[in-house]
Amino acid sequence: MTHRVTCDRCGSISEYDDKSIWEGNCEHEDIECPVCGNIIGSAFTDLTPVARLIKKGERD
Repeated sequence: MTHRVTCDRCGSISEYDDKSIWEGNCEHEDIECPVCGNIIGSAFTDLTPVARLIKKGERD
């Protein structure tokens, strides 16, 4: 499932997918904002989710 989130720190909008390929061997993986590195979410998956930038925020 794809999630769209707004970073609390910089205001950037990103999306990430939390799907798993295999059942079992899942762990909680933190998802970082691609602009500032702030943790914007967590996924229980066997993959390494990467956030895709949709719109860069205007906050510093």
